[in-house]
Amino acid sequence: MKLNVTILEDEATHAAQLKQLLEKWGKQNNISTSIRHYFNDKDFSEKEYDEDELFFIDIELGLANGMDIAKQLRRDGFCGNIIFLTAFSEYVFDGYHVQALDYLLKPISQNKLEQCMKPILRNMQGSYHVYKTKTETVKIPYNKILAFTSFRHYVDIITQPNDNQAFFRQKITLQNLQNQLPKEFVRCHRTVIVNMNKVMRLTNKDITLSDNSIYPVSESYLEHVREVFSKLLDI
Repeated sequence: MKLNVTILEDEATHAAQLKQLLEKWGKQNNISTSIRHYFNDKDFSEKEYDEDELFFIDIELGLANGMDIAKQLRRDGFCGNIIFLTAFSEYVFDGYHVQALDYLLKPISQNKLEQCMKPILRNMQGSYHVYKTKTETVKIPYNKILAFTSFRHYVDIITQPNDNQAFFRQKITLQNLQNQLPKEFVRCHRTVIVNMNKVMRLTNKDITLSDNSIYPVSESYLEHVREVFSKLLDI
């Protein structure tokens, strides 16, 4: 998968930091990022952009106003995602006028960026988990996945037994994986994430899935697992 990004930021240090964080995010999520940076609206005004472009726009862009640039993008028919960059929280609510996806307060941290990028990641992945290695890329429907289990620096993807291939091993941390999964995938143990739609039985110590496989439930995760399971059962 590829994500085209345009950064409109007049401070080189902030732009370089954001570019570095985006590249790191892309590597963690198997997404190729193509990033362009412009210092002002004049440099950008004559450039072409894609409809699926992601814009990061500094609200105070030198002599220009980032909000005005976003409004012009909307008038030109751009329907993609816009994220504002600002050092001042009072600008946050102004973003609603241009249907901004979110805002990022400077200085930007990796955690702030990851939270901001979650809806974009979900939209890119759709209803599939993308399994990627050096030799192949496979789209695995979420409704075919039973669980994810960690093994050292890898995660094992367990799918339904009647699938052609029921086991995949991907080099990613369980935490990074969890950040990109739909809400029905819940951590039940430090080494396990389960698809709650596949749960048949839940006790204080373990969880049984539709293929009769059993996974441990840690005390620290039990309350949240119970809560999600109860909502699915509507009880």
